[in-house]
Amino acid sequence: MSRQAIFLDRDGVLVEEIFYPHTGEREAPLAPEDVRLLPGTAPALRRLADAGYALVVISNQGGYAKGKTSLRALWLAHERFLALLAEQGAKLDGSYYSYGHPDGAVPHFSGPSLDRKPGPYNIFIAAAQLNLDLHGSWMIGDRETDVACAKAAGLRPILVTGEPRGDADLIQVQDLPSAAEFILKSRTRAA
Repeated sequence: MSRQAIFLDRDGVLVEEIFYPHTGEREAPLAPEDVRLLPGTAPALRRLADAGYALVVISNQGGYAKGKTSLRALWLAHERFLALLAEQGAKLDGSYYSYGHPDGAVPHFSGPSLDRKPGPYNIFIAAAQLNLDLHGSWMIGDRETDVACAKAAGLRPILVTGEPRGDADLIQVQDLPSAAEFILKSRTRAA
């Protein structure tokens, strides 16, 4: 039997973005030692999982394509992320990454790609592999590409933002725990 899911962007929603002086940007962790969970991440994920939702990360990771790190470092960062969650009793049902970037410099990882958000490709792959019901599922992200991806897949988007935007139709929250609270309350109201 299929179940509903919470699709989650990783960086800026589940883990801290890191400022790297050598790139001059805040971005996804480029090495495993830089991975730090945002406050309240594991408890919020546990609450959503306890409510019966599958938890699936859908994340663009263009650091390798841009020549900023190795694929191995990105994979080790992912492993560290899973270990940090496990230490706090949380786990994911799946993780789907896009390693390409339209402005990349590394051959075969540069230019347009099917699996990069805002395209919904990885959501559809996850739904097929994990037997997920997209009707009634959500996507939590911190960028417009996450919102566009959610809408393209027929999901309800929630934008994690420090500064609310003028879109009255968009659910906007401060952090993942606030998003989890909104989802769980809306589920209770619908029941």
